Amino acid sequence: MRNPSEYPATIARFYDVIYAHLRTVDRDFFLKKILGTKGPVLEIGVGTGRFFLDAVNDGADIYGIDVSATMLEQLRAKLDKSLHHRVFRQDARSLNLEKKFDLVVAPFRVFSHLIDVEDQLQVLNNIHDHLSPGGKFIFDLYVPDLGILQHGIDEQIDFDGEYAPGKKLRRVVSARPDFINQISDITMTLTWDEDDGLRTEQWHTSMRFFFRYELEHLISRSKLTLEHIYGDYEEHELSGESKDFIIVCRRG
Repeated sequence: MRNPSEYPATIARFYDVIYAHLRTVDRDFFLKKILGTKGPVLEIGVGTGRFFLDAVNDGADIYGIDVSATMLEQLRAKLDKSLHHRVFRQDARSLNLEKKFDLVVAPFRVFSHLIDVEDQLQVLNNIHDHLSPGGKFIFDLYVPDLGILQHGIDEQIDFDGEYAPGKKLRRVVSARPDFINQISDITMTLTWDEDDGLRTEQWHTSMRFFFRYELEHLISRSKLTLEHIYGDYEEHELSGESKDFIIVCRRG
């Protein structure tokens, strides 16, 4: 078991600004699943509340966990105090909530942060044990791009804008593949304006990449039952053009 990577305060601070521009394709899909569930829902990797805030404001009976204190601090600052009881700092590998859920979701590649197979199985089994009979677990992962895996990413600017009026923010991303261990070693460099001048900070993290049949075998080893793997957020079948795995599992 490897210790989870804590998000630095700077990453958490600018998370909403950056991903409001970069990550929109999954939004309607997950909100539809959450709001279409009558019973309680759990979001794993709730982060700063990209889904959670809209869902709870629209009446969903949703709860959230995250391992990162800095991300949860950002979320709680946006939540009414009457809703703070719905958010917990927990590691999915040791998940322990005295509640069953009709739906558990882990959006935006949360599962990629689980590097070791034993951790992956532990999380799948913990989720099974927290689901109501017939409850579902839905998570997403990216389909590996063989070109990127071969050549990596070399200092790609993926955000260049303002985080506040007149204050610039830029993020540069690099990635180096480790084929044997199926890991991408990622470096994010943030540069931004402060009142006292320009600041720069780097963050290094690792993420696992997965292939289709690996996922099928992994889930078959867990307590969960695989229902389907879709190729996009409109639930089309997997194809050579698919960029995402949308994995739907259930508790029997």
